[in-house]
Amino acid sequence: MSNSQPRSRLAVLVLWLMGLALSPALALAQPRPSTAKDSVEAANLEFALTTEEVNALTGQTVDLLLKSGKKEAGVTIKDFLRSKLLPDRFRSIEYLPKDGKRSKKISSELVFQLEQGETIYEVAPLPVQRYSVLVDVKKRTEAVKARLAASGEQLWEPLTPEEQAKYVAEEKTFLEGVAKHFSSLPMQLHETEYFLFLTDMPAAQVAPYVKQLDKMNEALGQSFGFPPGHNVWRGKAVVVVFVSEIAFGEFEVKFMENPDFAGAQGLCHQRSDGRVVTACYRGDSPEFLGAVLVHETAHGYLHRYKSTTHIVSWLNEGISDWIAGVAVPSTPEIRRRQQEAATLLRQYGSFQNSFFSSSRLERWQYGAASSLVQIMIQANPAQFQLFFNGIKEGYTWQDSLMRAYSMTPAELTAAYGRQIGVPQLTP
Repeated sequence: MSNSQPRSRLAVLVLWLMGLALSPALALAQPRPSTAKDSVEAANLEFALTTEEVNALTGQTVDLLLKSGKKEAGVTIKDFLRSKLLPDRFRSIEYLPKDGKRSKKISSELVFQLEQGETIYEVAPLPVQRYSVLVDVKKRTEAVKARLAASGEQLWEPLTPEEQAKYVAEEKTFLEGVAKHFSSLPMQLHETEYFLFLTDMPAAQVAPYVKQLDKMNEALGQSFGFPPGHNVWRGKAVVVVFVSEIAFGEFEVKFMENPDFAGAQGLCHQRSDGRVVTACYRGDSPEFLGAVLVHETAHGYLHRYKSTTHIVSWLNEGISDWIAGVAVPSTPEIRRRQQEAATLLRQYGSFQNSFFSSSRLERWQYGAASSLVQIMIQANPAQFQLFFNGIKEGYTWQDSLMRAYSMTPAELTAAYGRQIGVPQLTP
């Protein structure tokens, strides 16, 4: 990476706070085109169409998938409002509607992708230059598949509508069996676009939790770059909530074959075939139940997102707690955990017990994990998307951190430490 390129805001913060030069050790992990102005632009330019390839789309019939979720089908591309110096990038698209006589223009910021049969071009931003490029999704996917194969992982295969319907039917049969087993309880199934929610709670209490799950689903999709309306789940995610802790334990043993549930109010079961089942019991606090439901189900979302690659625990728990705070803003739990972590880190001076590599965090470390995720997102949401996608596309999390933020784990730790008043915080 050229030292003349601008740093991310988070990296600048570290330089200002610590006076340290950022390590370029991993900068060669991906060649950066000389026209890229930051890490996001470099990634988006890697598989971008050339000027000639963009020119070839003029006069072609395509479908425009908008970020609103709407689709303009069968439009004819008339032109792209281009950069004069670098005509492979543009700010708007002029097109003729399928049944229209007058052309229209639409900002590239409003378009998610162009679809031409099975060929898909993603409209990717160059945020510093304020232009967009068209990314060849097939070429990028082939590169990702090769990288994942080297580590024994793979992309989740897209499911046809028929396959999705089959899995939904299977889950409904499963839930019928659950309801039959708990026939003494008033079990009712509530179905949404993405969830099958079975519970013995009164119907009036269910709506807020379903709304929070839908909010989680939408927010994570936007954060990670899924097209609007995309269903990440294998069929639909199964959520089972009991009023009684005893019934929750019985469900875990009987249906999930899991005797190790003590101390948990909720658990997410993620299978290698892509199936996800979340189970909880109500407890005493409606707000806390909402946070637990979103946190646990978010683990399933991260499992189903893009590839089979496992997410290291600090990031998995950090994202799940962060999104719980977003989807359930009324709960004080996430902020309390963050404050508790900050207090203990002021005493310890380090994360303790291999925080970045541990397969299971200590309870107090959850607040540190969500705080790290929060400051990374606040620094630059697009860089966080690049960071997380990089992990799911086969980079180690350390390499992906350097690729997206030009930072090492130690520098990320230092930025967090300065924020909470621990200048010498170490990993």
